Amino acid sequence: MRKSGKFYIAAMLVFLFSAPVYAQGISVIPCGETVGVKIYTDGLLVVGTDNDKIKVNDVLIKADGIELKTTEQLSEIVNSRPSGINLSVKRNDRSFDVFAVPETSEDGKVHLGLWVRDSTAGIGTVTYINPDDMSFAALGHGICDVDTGNILSVKSGNILNCAYLSVTKSKKGTPGEISGSFEKVNLGMVTKNTANGIFGTAEREAFPMTERKIPTAERSEVYTGNAHILSDIDGSGVKKYEIQITKISKNAHSKAIIFKVTDNALLEKAGGIVQGMSGAPIIQNDKLIGAVTHVFVNSPEKGYGIFIDEMTDGN
Repeated sequence: MRKSGKFYIAAMLVFLFSAPVYAQGISVIPCGETVGVKIYTDGLLVVGTDNDKIKVNDVLIKADGIELKTTEQLSEIVNSRPSGINLSVKRNDRSFDVFAVPETSEDGKVHLGLWVRDSTAGIGTVTYINPDDMSFAALGHGICDVDTGNILSVKSGNILNCAYLSVTKSKKGTPGEISGSFEKVNLGMVTKNTANGIFGTAEREAFPMTERKIPTAERSEVYTGNAHILSDIDGSGVKKYEIQITKISKNAHSKAIIFKVTDNALLEKAGGIVQGMSGAPIIQNDKLIGAVTHVFVNSPEKGYGIFIDEMTDGN
């Protein structure tokens, strides 16, 4: 997934061993739809700091008892309290308060010395929808903060209609990307952001259930050989593209499946795998076996995938 940059606010301030057990196969509708993804963090994530009391990856929950939702809100509160402000901070599983005294710069702005983020947005692909409850999975990997690398804690989020899609081809050393503009058409709610993807509930009207369900495969069923992916890379609709699975690593999580694009149409259009294809469903032997997660930067005709049982397990 392609993510936005950071926000800066003017605010200075005996052992048992066992193998993992994965969920049994279910039947879902593979999707391949390219969507906009917008998520709001639970509190304000600190991505940079000049304040010795607050560290990168801390989360600001409240300012003088006011629940924090946006960077603009924090800036307004800090500027209205030049003598100091009490911040409620969460660090891992510990919560504590910090009293921070802002400084005033030459331009008259009040600063706390913090860079924080309240949201992030990008483009990705929906892997599947379960028509029984309209739950969906997408991306095949978590949405991480571009500065800290940590998975963002989600307070709320949406998948949105993405219009005017176009693709920049991948080249050796330079991954391409799917570009587009977000429309205000809500396709679903994001409720989870995990290492295995984002999850939520789709709007039934936004995803007409015209395609047939197929079963998900257990990882033991996946083999090297022919398969295909589903993706809409340029707004012309979801299409099937042939790939060759070349290697399988049973315990590699988001890079468990290694494949090579063999479809000339996809190679011509995109040069292989591009950013924004994360989540594209991988289908083999008429079963959903996984989702695209990463591209080989120096060999963009190659990509990685995650086993589908990682995405269906517990979600």
